[in-house]
Amino acid sequence: MPVPGANSPAAALVLTWALLIAWSDWRHRRIPNLLSLGAWVVAFCVLALSGRSLLGAEPASALLAAAGALLVTLPGYLTKRLGAGDVKFLVAIGLLSSWPLTLICFTVGALLGAAVGLLSKQRHSLYLALPRVLQRPDSWLARWAARQPPARHIPLGTCLSVGLIAALLTPHSLL
Repeated sequence: MPVPGANSPAAALVLTWALLIAWSDWRHRRIPNLLSLGAWVVAFCVLALSGRSLLGAEPASALLAAAGALLVTLPGYLTKRLGAGDVKFLVAIGLLSSWPLTLICFTVGALLGAAVGLLSKQRHSLYLALPRVLQRPDSWLARWAARQPPARHIPLGTCLSVGLIAALLTPHSLL
């Protein structure tokens, strides 16, 4: 699958889009439909007009990626573990790219999300596991450990954006 270099206009557009989604999900814990469903419209138009995905993959690869994204995210949405924005975002990533890039994006994003969740839930235990020298009561670590974990969900869209950016910046020979 040909992936454009990180300095191509298509990749720059996708990187900018990923950064906008990451910021929105991190800041508001919400991915706007304009960004996710808008990308679907762009992706379908590019597929119909050029016969390739925005990032240069065959249509079958992009559609397989979108179907795979639905397959892995829909159960999480139905069990209320994922938001609808996360599902729509990963499907958009698939439609804009290919199945290998979507798989990398999902894997990196899921691992990063799991790490963020673990850090968030286990912050006090992690703080107590630090050497005594680092356990000063007036430190930012002590304040971080004392805070309650957020009641709202982990911003998976931000994690998926990081995965997409990592996949796009990975040299072609590694994909």
